[in-house]
Amino acid sequence: MSAAILQLHHREAFEHTVTRALAAGAGAGLIHLASLRVGLPLPLAWLVPAAVVLACAQGDRWDRILLGGLGVLLTALPYALGMAPGWTVACSAAAAGALLVRARLSERGEKGQVAEVRPTLVHFGLGAVLSAGLTLAGIEVSRVFSARLADLATPALLGAGVTGGILGLFVGLSAVAAHLGLSADPVEARAEELLPRLAGDFRTLSERALSLYRQCGQSLALLPRESAREELARTLARITRDAVELASEWAGVEAQLEERAQAELQAEREDLERSARASTDAVARRQLELAAASLAEEVEHLGELKGRRERILARLRAEVALLERARVALLSLRSGQAQLKAAELSALARRFRALSSVQWEEGQSLDAVATQAALSVTPPVQVTPTVAEAVAPVEPLAPIEGTPSSEAPSRVRES
Repeated sequence: MSAAILQLHHREAFEHTVTRALAAGAGAGLIHLASLRVGLPLPLAWLVPAAVVLACAQGDRWDRILLGGLGVLLTALPYALGMAPGWTVACSAAAAGALLVRARLSERGEKGQVAEVRPTLVHFGLGAVLSAGLTLAGIEVSRVFSARLADLATPALLGAGVTGGILGLFVGLSAVAAHLGLSADPVEARAEELLPRLAGDFRTLSERALSLYRQCGQSLALLPRESAREELARTLARITRDAVELASEWAGVEAQLEERAQAELQAEREDLERSARASTDAVARRQLELAAASLAEEVEHLGELKGRRERILARLRAEVALLERARVALLSLRSGQAQLKAAELSALARRFRALSSVQWEEGQSLDAVATQAALSVTPPVQVTPTVAEAVAPVEPLAPIEGTPSSEAPSRVRES
């Protein structure tokens, strides 16, 4: 197993989740004891997972309400299906484990993360499996502890709290699924995939864009979760992704635009022209001239590509400069009051969204205008006669009877 899979991401957050689960389990144990005293016993195997989800719900207000509601309903649903006790507990705990992974994803906002690893559907399944297995094991351990505490005449409140806390600890440990082998940021993963294919200025600019994207992600992670923060994250992701994709489109053209390649084509063209002038055969001379004209068109096409390459590089530099501006602007937001941060972040998100849109539209329009201008100056294609047509003699036919000789049409002699 690779070291990347074994790496524990965000260890402090995991420890915080386990601590909350332990406290929530102890509270659920006390509620279980109270339900026994009033004659409405509630299963401890349901109370603890539900309490853990409620205590570990993260995100904004609506995220916490949704996660809390699902934590109560989904964990209680298996008890209404009439399954075997073991399957009932396992399914209830599996729902809680998947919700703990979702709580971790909602903590910073799924759309507001920049250059940050995150759980995927695989981690949801892993969390469900781990929670089901650990909860079943935790029930057996809590039963043993409950029996031992009863033998020691432990007070009921203390015994209930310890039993629930042990089970909550096992449920909370299943949250490790949201911290192992996480998937990379989509933009970052795409850039890492394309960078080995790039070379020259395109590779340098792409690496710079990726570095600025990561630095912006570090600054965004320290800001409060706001809708403007998610909007700015989407804008930065779009700018970086467009820059890298644009550079990758020219990865295969770089080799053709080298000065050596153009020099070789020019030398080959001149050699063909010299051979055509030295040839004594009309057909061979015509074929050599056509080959030289074809190479001349290729050299001209390479020149057009060089001009377009300069426009693409200028556009990439503009996008990198925009990312640099975002990095500096985000650094200035680290200090100050929370309300000022939110207001400045909202204004910053609107400004960079507008700048990105204007820059992209200008790049597209300028590229289209340059392409149209290049097409307008391209000479029209002339139909070249075939060798047989160039060599075959043309003589006028004899005049038709009754027609003046001056009006007789000229035709190609039929063989």
